[in-house]
Amino acid sequence: MSFLFLYITIFTVYFTILALVSIKPQRKYRDKYTFNNSNLCVVVYASGKTDTLENLIRQLKNQSYPKQNYTIYTILDKCEEISELTLQSDLNVNVININNLEPIGKSQAYSIIAEKLYDIKDLDAYVFLDASNYVETNFLENINFYLTKYQVFNANVCYLPQDEELTFWQNVKSVYSVYVSKFINISRTRLGLTNIINTDSFIIKKDLLNKMASFNFKNIISEVEYTYKLAKEGVKVACIDEIQVYKSINNFDFRIPSLSKRLSILWSNKFDKSSLIGKEFLLSLAIPNWLTCVCVYLLVLKHSYVFPFCVNYSNILISAIILLLAFCISLLNLRLSSKEYLYLLTYPLLSIAKILYNIPFIRGIRNIFKQTTRQHVIEKMTTNIIVTDGVNEFPCQLELISDDGLAKVTFINKNKKYTTKNNHLRMIDALKELTIKLSEHGLTLKVCQACKYFQPVVDGSTNMIKGCCNCQFQGRTPGDMIPTLIWNTCPRFEEQNVVNLF
Repeated sequence: MSFLFLYITIFTVYFTILALVSIKPQRKYRDKYTFNNSNLCVVVYASGKTDTLENLIRQLKNQSYPKQNYTIYTILDKCEEISELTLQSDLNVNVININNLEPIGKSQAYSIIAEKLYDIKDLDAYVFLDASNYVETNFLENINFYLTKYQVFNANVCYLPQDEELTFWQNVKSVYSVYVSKFINISRTRLGLTNIINTDSFIIKKDLLNKMASFNFKNIISEVEYTYKLAKEGVKVACIDEIQVYKSINNFDFRIPSLSKRLSILWSNKFDKSSLIGKEFLLSLAIPNWLTCVCVYLLVLKHSYVFPFCVNYSNILISAIILLLAFCISLLNLRLSSKEYLYLLTYPLLSIAKILYNIPFIRGIRNIFKQTTRQHVIEKMTTNIIVTDGVNEFPCQLELISDDGLAKVTFINKNKKYTTKNNHLRMIDALKELTIKLSEHGLTLKVCQACKYFQPVVDGSTNMIKGCCNCQFQGRTPGDMIPTLIWNTCPRFEEQNVVNLF
């Protein structure tokens, strides 16, 4: 019990210091002029639907910052609704179009840029932005000012309203996210402490990025690990309130790692040699969430009242009151509406709801209920195909099956049927499984998918059955894209080499 009291007391002191630091509003600097304008590379990452990309590019081109001091790179990572030609026609935008079967992600995309520009001597810093952001005209001007103070810093994310209202729990998460950003992160920056890097909008100096090598941004946990990697070298990530990016509330992302995941990172790095900044950041991962904080205080108060120990009950009560007052002080400069304050106060209830929702017994009942009430969406399509043993050709049929988005194939030869055993995300993979099965019996499926000239075309759908023919037959115009469907066949069919992956 003494350990619990020490744990919660340390948190109370830490939180009270943050609250006192936040009392005085940060003074806005008046003179944004600096003697040197840094050369910036603005990297915009876009993946999937990119309805805000063109607007962001337009805002970046209209910055008050000198045009000769920044360049714009746009990474299109398997984008669905953007024309590469539209961006490439703009001489002020450098486009990197990545059209893999699956998105490569921010880590690899950012690493491509870092490697591409590694040897550029007059480049000072990178500005990494997600395509869902909006920026003001003085965005780069403010960044240039703070580059004289920090090596890495996040922009402050502000959410814009939407047409449809959020659910109750979404509102709670959104307001708590604003609270963490505007109070905790900014107060930590004032104290000279580090914050978790935000891969949606952050700025990093080029020489530091070259030193830290590649990125590894997969989720919020990988962002915490990268922040610790910087902190071990004595580099802190600042959060600047004046550098703001705006995002639609439709794109809200709750970027607060859970206590259990933070503790796992703390435990795995507990014996690391690190700088003072790194040690503090590692210890800060053990900061309790509000539900844990309330429960610990109630437990310690009850125990000290019934079974007095080294700390007096009244002292524990005073500590709890101090924490409550510090929380009230932390609300002073947030400028939330009365409704948003109510959402913030109900955040501990969200933690309780998550715990109850994930109790194994309740989770099991929930899964059973989903299985009994869920309606399967099954789509089928039958087509004629040809199978050959190298000498003779046999007319057969294929039945393409989509069951709740998972693909299977049924091979029909007269009255005999064979259905692939595995569920696949793409129809192409189901056809490949069938091709391998038939090859074991000395048979070749004469469809485009099994032909060495076939190239699949990614159209964003999971049950992809489209492709093009790469056969360089006589009279073909170089560069022509000849569309073909998987079940077509032609006299130029040549079997591709198939590797059994099952």
